Amino acid sequence: MKNKTLVLLSFLWSLSVSAQELLILGVAQDAGKPQLGCEKSCCKGDSNRGLVVSMAILEPETKKYILLEATPDITEQLAMVPAEYDRLPYSVYLTHAHIGHYTGLMYFGREAANSHNISLSCGERMADFLVQNGPWSQLFQLNNLRLLPIKPQGNLEQLPKADSGVLIIPFLVPHRDEFSETLGYYISGPNKSLLFIPDIDKWEAWSQDLKELLPAVDYAFIDGTFFDNQELPGRDMSEIPHPFVVESMKRFDHLPANLKDKIYFIHFNHTNPLWNPNSEESKRVQAAGYHIARRGLNFKL
Repeated sequence: MKNKTLVLLSFLWSLSVSAQELLILGVAQDAGKPQLGCEKSCCKGDSNRGLVVSMAILEPETKKYILLEATPDITEQLAMVPAEYDRLPYSVYLTHAHIGHYTGLMYFGREAANSHNISLSCGERMADFLVQNGPWSQLFQLNNLRLLPIKPQGNLEQLPKADSGVLIIPFLVPHRDEFSETLGYYISGPNKSLLFIPDIDKWEAWSQDLKELLPAVDYAFIDGTFFDNQELPGRDMSEIPHPFVVESMKRFDHLPANLKDKIYFIHFNHTNPLWNPNSEESKRVQAAGYHIARRGLNFKL
């Protein structure tokens, strides 16, 4: 890595204080909802606003928090964090270099918050991308962010629980990696744990099997970008090979109810009918025993 100031972390990052709550700040695909140029009914009306996928890990004892993903909606999203918490996160974790997952970093710069040494954890290739390209490189030159590249764990056969605080373990998932690798995260609090996989190619392309990981966690937030292959007429869906929600349900439908109950679909394209809680598709997902992530949901860790 060209920048000698970068710090290479172990794939285990354990925080010294308790992290007890997970707050969902957004559930949309990278371009949000409404999406630029969209004239469909799904993008009309103020009630159809959808913020890009992001989460905050809240630490009630210290009133500090960790941010998962830095989205273009970051200003509105951080305003959702309870007022008694710090104005800015003390640490940010990124999954990859697609526009909805990292471009909110710009608001930590001197034109906006002008933050000081917020820790930024991401994959090594993602770290190189940020350091070697402006305007992101300026965030480190001005000490707005402190870059902490992390190595993903090779396999997930053992998922340890945090004795205290929170334990965050990155792992690789297959995705369109034009500028960086793509990470998912295993996150464990003192009491409960979760998987965060907002972006992945088809499940069969992954060396891991989610079905085997579900018994070890309490929640699994997984890619639900498209409900099925009918959402984007005229587009070659093979160019954006997310697992359709209907494919995921077929893959996991044989699981016992207690395992399906752990699955929350997230990262919805603006066309996805799961935005409407009263749609037949939403009712179908919930009747099958799964959940649909919604902005503002809070989970204990």
